[in-house]
Order: sequence, then C-alpha cells, then structure tokens
Amino acid sequence: MRYLAWLVCLLTFNFVGAQDRVVINENIDASLQRGQIPVAVVSDDPVLGERVSFALSTHGAITISPSSSVRVRLGRSALTAVVACDNARCAFQTNVEAANEHDLFLKVADAVLVGLGQRWQLKPLFAGTKVAFTSRYTGHQEIYITNLARSRTMRVTNLENTSIGPRWSADGTRVYFITSARTGFPEIFSSNGIGNPQKVITDVRGALGSASASPDGQYLAFASSNKGSMDIYVSGTQGQAPHRVIATPDVDADPSWSPDSQRLAFTSGPIGRPGIYISSASGSGMTRLATEYNYCTEPHWNPVFPDQIAFTFQSGRLSLGVYDLKTRAVTVVPVVAPLNLSHASWCADGRHLVATQASSNNSWLVVVDSVTGKVTRLTDSNLGECSEPDCWMRRN
Repeated sequence: MRYLAWLVCLLTFNFVGAQDRVVINENIDASLQRGQIPVAVVSDDPVLGERVSFALSTHGAITISPSSSVRVRLGRSALTAVVACDNARCAFQTNVEAANEHDLFLKVADAVLVGLGQRWQLKPLFAGTKVAFTSRYTGHQEIYITNLARSRTMRVTNLENTSIGPRWSADGTRVYFITSARTGFPEIFSSNGIGNPQKVITDVRGALGSASASPDGQYLAFASSNKGSMDIYVSGTQGQAPHRVIATPDVDADPSWSPDSQRLAFTSGPIGRPGIYISSASGSGMTRLATEYNYCTEPHWNPVFPDQIAFTFQSGRLSLGVYDLKTRAVTVVPVVAPLNLSHASWCADGRHLVATQASSNNSWLVVVDSVTGKVTRLTDSNLGECSEPDCWMRRN
C-alpha cells in the first residue's frame, strides 16, 4: 500500500509537471506570436545579470520573467562573456568582448536581443546609444550623460548656472549646450566633460536654441533671435560663418538634420499653433507636414529609417507621434500612461526613443518603444528633475 501510494504520488507529480510545462509552452508560443519574448536571465555575475536585465526590460519586445523557459545564460570572465539560450524557439550562442565593464553590459544586452530576436530581425540597441540630458541634481540645471543599462551616469558641466539644450556632436565625443554663465546672455558651448567648455556661438544677444550637428560632421543648425525674430541658422561646427537659412514672421526653432545631412526638419508657426516643416539644408522648399494636430513641436529625424520623423503634439496632454514621409501618415505612439511625453530622440535601433515624461511637479527620462508604446523609466529618482534627452548613435 505504501508503495502504491508513492507510485500514485509520483504519477500525479509527473502529470501535473507535464501539464505545467505545456501551459508554460503555450504561453510562450502565444507571447512569441505577439512579438513578445519572456526571458529569464541567469548569470554567474550578479552585477552583469542585473544590468543586462534592466537594459533588456526597456525593449518593447522583451519581458523579464524569472519563471520563463526561455533562459539566457551569461558566463563572465573579466571583460568577456559567453551568452547562450538553449530553448528550441530562440536557441543561440555567442561570445562577447568589451573594452570596459560598462561596454560589456551593453554589448551582452545587444547579443541577447539579437540572438533571441532573429525571427523579427531585432536590431542592436544598447551599445550604440548614448544619452545626454539635463538634471537639477546639484540644484542647478547641468548637463549629464548616461547609457541604456543605467550603469554609468556622468556630469559634463559644473558651471553652477543654468545649462540646457544638450546635443551630441556627430562623432559622439562632445556635447553642445546653452548657458548664460559667461556673460549673462545665452551662448552655445561644447564640452567633453574634461576642462573648460569651448566657445561655439558667443557674443550674441537674444534667445538661442539648441545646436543640432549634421550627421556628416560639417555643420550646426540652431535657432536665434539675434536679428529680432526667432530664425534658424547654419554654421560650421565651431560656430564659424553663421548664416540664416529659415526666416519667417513666426517662431522658427528645433532644427533636426536628415540622416544624409541634406534636409532640415523644424518647428515653425505662431505661438500656440506651431507645426512641423521640412526644407533643404539651405532653407529652400519649405513644406509643412500634415500631422493632423494644431500644436506640434520638437521634430527628430529617424537616423535609421529616414522616412520617419518623431514629434511632440498636444491633444489634451503632450504625446508622441511619428510622421512617415513616404506614406504621409501619422502614427501615434500608443502610450497608455496619462502623463506628458515630450522631447523624444531616436535610439540606435530606430525603433525606441528616449523622451521626457512629466507629472505636474517633476520630470524624468523614459525609454519609449514606438511600436508597442511600452514606457520604462531610465533616470533614477536620486537625479531629481531630468529632461531634454538627446541620443547619439554609432554609425557604420
């Protein structure tokens, strides 16, 4: 009888276990059909596992699920790692080498993403993206940079003054920004975080907008009211030979370069009813995009998919949209949270954006999937009020 009871228990256990496995597999198959991959990350290095898990959690196609049978195993040795998954649906193995620990976190996260996402051709996201932004951590608005694993955040400026409008140089070695620390009037400087900032656009009067570097590394575009109205200028990367390319009776601002450096997207229009326009880099052929909304600002050209321009629009709250230049269609980024989203900048995969999310009394950075609308907080609450993200992406 004791043997029979044990046999019944064993059979029952095996049957229930088999049922559980079937249910889990069905759930995984259903998730995969929706383009979602539930992932359990197992690492022999807890720090590596934690950073990679966080980075992966920002991707709209990945869900971190410790109970998932899609188990990714990370084996680390110094600045190398073996990354593998033996689940038949997503099997892969690859080796990763990095120059430093932070680079390792990002490259391993990309290896997991590309390995698991082969059927969807998911693109690398993490190692090729750096984020510049403003924070009031010190009590003054200063410029910082971070990565998508949130493993390293560095302060670029220490001017004890308001520094705003960070924009990356084309090669990702410097950040342009606006400050009035030197003269009391806004001026554009650049910094690599070491030594004193370099002067770029100085000794001007009036308002200044952020300096956007052309992808070919030849020019800057920025807005200035130096001649009365807020117009858009183009200069060399050191501020040489600035000349006005867009001048309308309204406010012209927020220039963003096309990936081939031949065109500009920008905001123009009366206060309260701005719209998104495109033109040649010299200002000719100015055309308004039919975005379907009366209040649109902050265009950002997609560096991976050149027919797409992200922008901020207001319809009740501030939200994000993507305009397709080929189809002339607008896709609203399907975010559910009832908080303002603005100032979006594309990441290296051309799918995700880093944006400012804001409540009535605070703001922080989030990673936003333009496809699913998934939103993940990027900046820690210890950094205080954060805003104005700008992403640099590595170009081949």
